[in-house]
Parts: sequence; C-alpha cells; structure tokens
Amino acid sequence: MQRQRDFLRLLVRIQQPNYYSDQFELGNSYDVEGNINNYKNPQVVKQFLAIYKAGMLPRGVPYSPYYSTQRYETKLLFDLFYYANDYDTFYKTACWARDRVNEGQFLYAFSVATFQREHLNDIVLPPPYEIYPYLFVEADVIQKAYETRERDVGLTSPKTYVFPANYTVYNPEQLLNYYREDVGLNTYYAYYFYNYPTFLNETEYGLNFARRGEQFYYTRQQIYARYYLERLSWDLPDVEPYYYDRPFQTAYNPNLRYPNGQEVPVRPYEYSRQNSYDYNGNSYYYGNYYTGNNEYYTGNYYTGNYQPTYYYGYANNYDYYYPEDLLTYEKRVNDAIDYGYFFSPYQGKYPLYEDYYKGINYLGDVIEGNGETVNKRFYGSIYHYYRALAGKSVDPYNNHGLAPSALQNIYTALRDPANYQILKRVNYFFQRYKNYLPRYTYDELVYPGVKVVNVEVSKLITYFDYFDIDLDNVVNVKTPEDGQYVDYRARQTRLNHKPFTYTVDVTSDKAQDVYVRVFLGPKYDYLGREYNINDRRHYFVELDRFPYKVQAGQTTIQRNSRDSYVVTPDYPSYRTLFRKVEDAYQGRDQFYIDRSQRYCGYPERLLLPRGKKGGQAYTFYVIVTPYVQQDAHDFEPYNYKSFSYCGVGPNRKYPDDKPLGYPFDRPIYGKDFYTPNMYFKDVVIFHKKQEEVNAATTQ
Repeated sequence: MQRQRDFLRLLVRIQQPNYYSDQFELGNSYDVEGNINNYKNPQVVKQFLAIYKAGMLPRGVPYSPYYSTQRYETKLLFDLFYYANDYDTFYKTACWARDRVNEGQFLYAFSVATFQREHLNDIVLPPPYEIYPYLFVEADVIQKAYETRERDVGLTSPKTYVFPANYTVYNPEQLLNYYREDVGLNTYYAYYFYNYPTFLNETEYGLNFARRGEQFYYTRQQIYARYYLERLSWDLPDVEPYYYDRPFQTAYNPNLRYPNGQEVPVRPYEYSRQNSYDYNGNSYYYGNYYTGNNEYYTGNYYTGNYQPTYYYGYANNYDYYYPEDLLTYEKRVNDAIDYGYFFSPYQGKYPLYEDYYKGINYLGDVIEGNGETVNKRFYGSIYHYYRALAGKSVDPYNNHGLAPSALQNIYTALRDPANYQILKRVNYFFQRYKNYLPRYTYDELVYPGVKVVNVEVSKLITYFDYFDIDLDNVVNVKTPEDGQYVDYRARQTRLNHKPFTYTVDVTSDKAQDVYVRVFLGPKYDYLGREYNINDRRHYFVELDRFPYKVQAGQTTIQRNSRDSYVVTPDYPSYRTLFRKVEDAYQGRDQFYIDRSQRYCGYPERLLLPRGKKGGQAYTFYVIVTPYVQQDAHDFEPYNYKSFSYCGVGPNRKYPDDKPLGYPFDRPIYGKDFYTPNMYFKDVVIFHKKQEEVNAATTQ
C-alpha cells in the first residue's frame, strides 16, 4: 500500500515542484552518482549524468518522444529507473528526477519503467488524461479551470465545478471528433507505447517481445479498421492514403495547449512549400537519430559525443525528413518484400518467406524502426518519418519555435484525421507482403468434426453518455492542504453501448478444447453497395478471442460483451484512486487490486461503432479453430487480458498459434474460404438517445 501511495503522490501536478515535503526532501538529499553501485548497470548511470550535466530538455518545455534528441534523453532516464537494484533505489531516483527533468520526459520514462519492472505489476497508475489533462481536454475548458482557480483561491470547503467539453462541427470530418478525441481511445494508444517503447530491444535489456513486429502491424490495422466502421455510421467514404505531394484530406485544429501556454499547432490542409527543399532549392536531409547501441549520429556520421544545444528551451537539432528520403526508404522496403529478404551488413540476409512469424516480425520492426529493426540506417523508420513529415508541415524547419504537433505525441496522435491516412499507407506494405503469401486452402481453414450450427446476437444499441475528467492537476497549488478543496471536472460526451450477449451453437465429434474468434465487419460500403468478402476483409475488427471446452455433440457457448479479451473497462479516476488508497493507508478501509484487468486494452465502450437511428447493417463473424496451448500459463487473466491489441508483454509466449487477424489476414478468392466451422451473421446496430436507453432499461 505504501508503494501505491508513493506513486500517486509522485504524479500529482507534475508541471510544478513536488509539494509533498517527504518526497521533495528525499529528492534533494539523494545523490545519483554517489549511489552508482545501487544500479545493475553503472554505465547507464554515467551516460545519463553526462547528458544531464550537458543540459537536457528543460522543465516547462513541450515534449515529444518522436524527436530523436528527446527520445534518446528519455531512453537514458528510463535506463536509470529500469536498472535500479531494488524498489528503494527506484523510488529515490524517481523523487530526484521528479523535479529535475522535463515533466513530459519524466511521465513517459517513469510510466514505461513501471510497466517493464515486474515487481511493480501491482501498481495502478492514474489515467494519463488526469495526470496531464492538457493533451486530452480542449484549451478553452482548461482556461475556465484557471479562471475559476484565480477567483476561488483560499477555499475552506469543497466546491465542485463541472465544465462542459462539447464538440463543434464545421465539416463532415468533424462528425467523428467524439471518436478520435475519446480520452479512453487515446489512453489505450499511450499504454501501447508504454508496453512497446521503440527503444527497447532484447540485446540490451534481455526482454523478448513475442511477435513484436506482427503486433505493431495488427494494432495499427485494427485501429484503422475500427475507424472505418465508425465512418460508415455517418455515410463517410474510406480515408485516402497519405501522400507527400497532395494536400491532406482535411486540416485539423486540435485546440489543445501545453502547460507553458504554447498551442498544439494547427495542421494546415496543405504542406509548407519549404517542406521538400532548402532555401536554395536543393533537396537535403538533416537529422539526428539514435542507433540503439549507445551511439549518437548526426546525419550519417558518428559524433561520439552527445552535445545538444537548446535555444529558448528548444533543441536546434530537430529532425527533418523529406519526401525524397522517404521515397528512398519506401523503395528499399518494397524491394525487400519483392526480393524476399532484408539485408544487414552484419548479419547478412533476413528471409521474409521461409518462416511467416519471423518474416512478419522483420517487416513490422523495420517499418516502425524499433530497437529490433535489422538495419535502421538503410531502411529508416518509415512510420515515424511519416509522422515527422506530416506533423511538422506547418513549420518544417522549426523557424518559428512551434511546439510538437498532435501527430508527434503519443497522447494526441489518434485525434488528428491525418493519422488514419498514415495508417492506411503503412498498411499498404503489409498487404503487399501478405499478397505474396499463399492463400488459406479449404483444408487449412476447416476444423474436421466441428461445425458452427448457429449464432444469435442480442439487440445492438449504442448511445452517447457523459464522462467526467478530473482537472485538478492543471491548477497549481502551494500545499496539499491548499489543493484538497479543488474539484474541477470536464464533462465530455462519449460513445457507449448497451452490454450485449451472443450465443454460438457448436457441434463436435468429441470433447476438446477449441479457440473461438469473433469479428465485426461491414456488409455495405458508404454508398450502400454490398461488399465482396475479399474487399471487406481489411475492415473486420476483432471483438473477442477466447478458449473454450466443447463437449461431444452440441455445445452452446454464451458470451457477454463485457467478458471480451480485447477490451478494458473505464479506468478509476485519480480522485477515486487517491481516496481509496489513502483510506487503506490510514486503516479505514481495504484497497483491492483486480488482477483480471490490465491497463492496456481497447475501450470497452467503443467495442461497437455508432450505427444509425434507423439501424446500420454489419456482419458478425465467428470461427472456431483448434486450441493449441503455447505455454503452461496460457490465458492467465493478469498476463493476457487484452493481448489482441496490446500483446503479452516481455518474455512471455503469445497464447495463439495462428497469425494475428486470422483468417482475414490473407487474400480470399473462391468458395474454399467458407467452411463448416465458421458462421456469418447479419446484425444491425441502432443508435438511440440515452434517455430512450434508460427508459427501456427500467421498463
């Protein structure tokens, strides 16, 4: 309980100095260098202290893990946390860093370390939208909280303020603001990066992430597919792929503001004309990047030393990437897909087609450019370069000192419509690769002796409700006592659905363990034309995946949407967590940890797309396959909840022997695809007002 309390207090108002005197004094008295032997890898302590003394990103400055300089600094800060010998050293290091490094870097490195250190698995972190609301709640709402605080300084009793956070629609694309800006959706994306920070690699950390490259692909493909299903609810067409030489599909104004007052930049409809060339009209590349071997490169030349220079709080070596460079990287990746292997000057060839699981992981690692990529210098990091190019479109040379854009932050990337254009372009590489793979034959798809006889789904109803976000952390206070009466909340509209159930009737010639996979996909396109199966396979979204023991004869499987293995429920609020932990700490109550829940998971509320008032047709799909146990601890709830969207974490086996997205992950031609162990069910999703839903529930 003491540890849980420590963590909650460390993350209170991270933009201001820590006002908990015990943590503040502990941080002041702790000497990192003097305790270097309390870290498993003293060398990383020396490396961190070298960059700290040279000058890291200052506090109060907007932070982005997509800038290589800041990412490198964050990696070394993470190393400091990760290699602490014990909790005592970890906690003292955190108290020291809390007030000495940039608050954005601290939050990211501290959160990643919490996820990666096994002895901290029981810690419940507050949701990031309440630790750092600036990147989740619109600036005008934050401003109201500031103004209210100025007026109510000196409160002696609790007083609650609720500020509406409404969505304004000026064009059709903004009809989806409620989805893209959902705090649960953006928190899921952030937690994915806490699980899979790009700098982690097995060689340096001894952490093996099963199917990491494939997980990168599948997570992005599912985010894109789910977004498309939401667009169908508004009769909007599919998004266009991202192109360097064309305007964006739409401009975007995030209406967010960093704590220092700088706005998250507006992304224009078109690029700056300087985006491809320097002032002399010459195409060129400039940028720093970390190689993963504790070496730092400027352009293509090793400098050997880390010497960042900051002007007015900003690095003068921001990354610059141009269409010409990306075209080169794209061609190299496409050539590798066509030739059948990637190339490394140190390890030779990495074949893509000899072993599917190795091949898809090589491809995913290369496109992300993570710590496992086979040759980052040659193949680049296409996914992140897309974000750099698109995200800095308004100020490509950092001539105006703009803060990082929505696309350049893990907490805001899903808010920008351009993100989904990028995802569609990224998906192209994987589909190109999978089109070379042999399609599934009837014998590979069929499950002898097993048949899905029928599927029934209860009525599917969605509605909008309200959700309160704790804004207390955006206002500065001097003491804990000064802040105890602050109760500011943003009330946001969000999509939700009534819990639904479905039954699957299965016949089997014997008792056996099976694997049930459930998907939802489109039936018609936005013009009402019925899809063929190969065209719509890209848009099927996984709703659930679970093992089940069927008996000889007929078995009826009953499942509730709340039991889904791909979702996570709402996170407890900061205020609720703090109260429960403090009550337990003082002996007034007990604090329980639900090990069946994980941080990372798709929001349960967003499992279904909005649908329409009169109903929107979709396809509910079920396939039953053999269950092949991969590990003695397959499907321990604590380890493998939400694994479809978040993976299983380090040094664990993935509890599935099929490719992610199976059987929709490869081209489908002919009737061989349809086998007795699968079932297509037409369903209709209705959207209603919350009052109608409540009235129907009480009847």
